Amino acid sequence: MKQKTERKKLNLKMPYGYSLSIHVTTIVLNLFGLLMIISASMNLKNTSRTLTFTLVKEIAFIVVSYILMVIFAKYFKMSFFKKYFWPLLGLTIAALLATLAFGEVNGAQAWIRFGSVTIQPAEFAKVFVILMIALFLGDRKAVKSKSVWDYILLPTLVILLMLFIITVLQSDLGSAVVLLGIAFVCYLIPSNIKLKRMQLMFAILFVLGIVVLVMINNPQGAEFLNKLPLPDYMVKRFLTSADPLHDMYNDSYQVFNSLVAIIQGGVFGKGFAQSINKYGYIPEAHTDFILAIIIEELGILGFLVIFIGYGLILINLMKYSFKVRSEQDKIILVGVASYIVIHFIFNVGGITAFIPLTGVPLLLVSSGGSSRMAVMIAIGLAQSVISKHNTYEKRKTLV
Repeated sequence: MKQKTERKKLNLKMPYGYSLSIHVTTIVLNLFGLLMIISASMNLKNTSRTLTFTLVKEIAFIVVSYILMVIFAKYFKMSFFKKYFWPLLGLTIAALLATLAFGEVNGAQAWIRFGSVTIQPAEFAKVFVILMIALFLGDRKAVKSKSVWDYILLPTLVILLMLFIITVLQSDLGSAVVLLGIAFVCYLIPSNIKLKRMQLMFAILFVLGIVVLVMINNPQGAEFLNKLPLPDYMVKRFLTSADPLHDMYNDSYQVFNSLVAIIQGGVFGKGFAQSINKYGYIPEAHTDFILAIIIEELGILGFLVIFIGYGLILINLMKYSFKVRSEQDKIILVGVASYIVIHFIFNVGGITAFIPLTGVPLLLVSSGGSSRMAVMIAIGLAQSVISKHNTYEKRKTLV
């Protein structure tokens, strides 16, 4: 008799107890983003061949991202991350530093290029920061007061500072600020009494940061920044945010035309694929400025698809963050929620000149394989936490 060898096949079925609402909404946003990326890419520069390549590439990224989400939802364990933390940290730092060996793209050295495919390590560093803080600070109530700083807080702050500095060296200030924002929210979750002073200090710094941003986000503030030893591009972004009309044929070109597209879209928009501004007026129409094209073509109704989709994901993440008992699980859920919210605020605020442009994508919607894979991994981590919680609650009812 021939012995039959069973080959293990990749099972893309989500684990028991996952959030169906988050899952369906994630798929809808990915497919909606795919349609809008193709529409935004229909400009004078792209031929039918390049459009086909764009379609195939984006579908490939969506498929890979979905598989990664399922894998992390089914198989991720914090014990694995703890065991391989230092090698993963070394890999993250090495990948961030490797980008400096490649040329600039839109003024930043934030990508590793493999032919026509690029990878942005900073996107994956955001997920790493969530897990790092969960590992070091979560469920540490019994730690002695003398060891809180040396063994819990200091390592995470040092590592976060390293990641921040390397990202700034890439001239990718947007990703650097997002890293700090995610970390700030995650630091507020642990309930260890010895961390309360640090958490209060972080809250004060956050409020001061908002006050300073409001005070300098005007022409006078931009002129003040111009006197400081800051990169020229950074000062220009503040000037554009303060007055989108100040140089609308150069520095303010994209933001000004983004506002024009949003105004032209109105409530119902011009119709799918009917945008005028994607024909050279908004050069990055399919990436950071895709929301302007969505509103121009589909109106406020198109924006509501994204807003409601994000809302459903965030409501479910926060709902389970109150249900789970483990602080590590809470940090993961709230960290993923903050990741999505911060990107949304920075992207929408930037293209509407409400805040200086940061160049961060609209997650699940904008073109970009790295951001899509990273946020899908983050959602997979959240689904893993939710699945574990629902499985535990189900077993309790059966006992």
